[in-house]
Amino acid sequence: MNPFSSFLSLLLPLLVTLFLLILLLEQIWYLRRKRNVPGPNILFPFFGNVIPLITNPTKFWQLQAQLSASVGFSVNYVAGRFIVFIRNTELSHLIFANVKPDAFLLVGHPFGKKLFGQHNMVYMFGQDHKNLRRHIASNFTPKALSTYAQLQQLIILKHFKSWERLWSTVSPAEPIPLRLLVRDMNLQTSQTVFLGKYLSSEARERFRVDYDLFNAGLMKLPFDLPGFAFRKAKLGAERILKTLTHCAAESKKRMLQGEDPSC
Repeated sequence: MNPFSSFLSLLLPLLVTLFLLILLLEQIWYLRRKRNVPGPNILFPFFGNVIPLITNPTKFWQLQAQLSASVGFSVNYVAGRFIVFIRNTELSHLIFANVKPDAFLLVGHPFGKKLFGQHNMVYMFGQDHKNLRRHIASNFTPKALSTYAQLQQLIILKHFKSWERLWSTVSPAEPIPLRLLVRDMNLQTSQTVFLGKYLSSEARERFRVDYDLFNAGLMKLPFDLPGFAFRKAKLGAERILKTLTHCAAESKKRMLQGEDPSC
């Protein structure tokens, strides 16, 4: 036996023992934090439950919600993060009222920062969070909300009428799936309320396509390579950001002219 093989035969048991020790410590660390709170009792090493979260997020959060039904919250472990799922409304208000940097970390998606961006409001805490909330507060005054409500009502009625025409063209016994119809209505409502006339018809269609790519990327593993859904989502998010930046610039021009806001 050569010296390298001899060294490897001595080192391998140590490496295996160290690996098993790390796995054991990870489980103990999780269980100590979990205590008696509802949540999975056994972890997949290192990754936790990140794979079911990405492959079937709807089922993942439904199970998490079921676990939290008894006490209002539950826990899990995702990609090295100990997460707490809140179902109780009062507890949610209590948590979100605390914006200190070390209070909590919002985990919208294990790889969300790569798509939402490092400086997205979702990941802001402390004074930065307070400053941004103060800046956008004027968008949610009673006067502003009344403007949005009028826009929403017009769009919703328009879509209801189109659905009625669609239903009249098919057999009464044949069901029509509403998911995509409602999604299109919500998308147009959001675009009009937030961006108003600053979005052209071409930009709205491009926005719709990029938003689809973005949502698809949130449900895929983060392979940032050409042709993969995650890369398409990143590029789509960059285009959406450029569109929003252009709309904001156009809005500022209109504000300087003293015109009343319409979105």
